[in-house]
Amino acid sequence: MAIHTGLVPTMEIEDIHNITVITDSIAAAKKILESKVDPLQNMFILLASAIKTFFSKDSRNKINFWYCLSKAKWPRHQLIDNQVKTNTCLPAFPSKESHLFNKKKECDNILYE
Repeated sequence: MAIHTGLVPTMEIEDIHNITVITDSIAAAKKILESKVDPLQNMFILLASAIKTFFSKDSRNKINFWYCLSKAKWPRHQLIDNQVKTNTCLPAFPSKESHLFNKKKECDNILYE
């Protein structure tokens, strides 16, 4: 969800040719490019379509994925992590998966309080 939320608007900005995604879950990043059946397939299909459009616009366009452990306490990773966790925007795609994600986040917040 976080990768989708960050990538899609970034790919729509003119004159952006190189995007770097820093994540603590390379497995989630790999799922974006897989074609096998997945419970979050609707989100992946939307993201794959946006990625295809981004790559088709210009041959210089590329996306890099960097792995950064959450435990590394890298300041930029912590900044983005905090922004994502406190973001109150509604999901860009209404679906059962986004509803389940929001419910999980709500339960996690209750458990951590």
